[in-house]
Amino acid sequence: MSSVSAAHLIMFIGSLVIASAVAGTVIMEVGNVSDSIEMRGSSVAEGIETDIAIISDESQADAMVTAPEGDDDVYEITVLVKNIGSGDIPAQQSAVDALVDGTYSPVTNVERIDYDSNTWDAGAVVELTIETHQVSGDTDVAVLVTGSEDTITFYWDEEDD
Repeated sequence: MSSVSAAHLIMFIGSLVIASAVAGTVIMEVGNVSDSIEMRGSSVAEGIETDIAIISDESQADAMVTAPEGDDDVYEITVLVKNIGSGDIPAQQSAVDALVDGTYSPVTNVERIDYDSNTWDAGAVVELTIETHQVSGDTDVAVLVTGSEDTITFYWDEEDD
């Protein structure tokens, strides 16, 4: 009779050891999933808070494009971009990317037009200066800020300038 009780005791202890190992693994994995969801949620919230709109008039391409002078082959495209999100964005070149006709083009200037500040507040407008080597005909300019993107398409012909 004692042999049955000893066998049951060994089985019970073994079950407890296995259950504690499984519980520890499950708790650790639930913690990892929770951390991942929290990080993703923060990223999504930041993306929701950040939204931009290009407010330059696409029919006024001559006001947006500056043709190269002399031997310089660099065009400058200037667009006005409004922060229509609820969060603030740094008014710095490193916070903004630009594509001209699908090609990365450096943003050389980000300037608040309403007052001097390093922060691009919600509702504020900045003037972006973008350098590119070719502007001709239909031109697409995309501005990207923290996962938010807006595009403007305009027609510019240097001979009409």
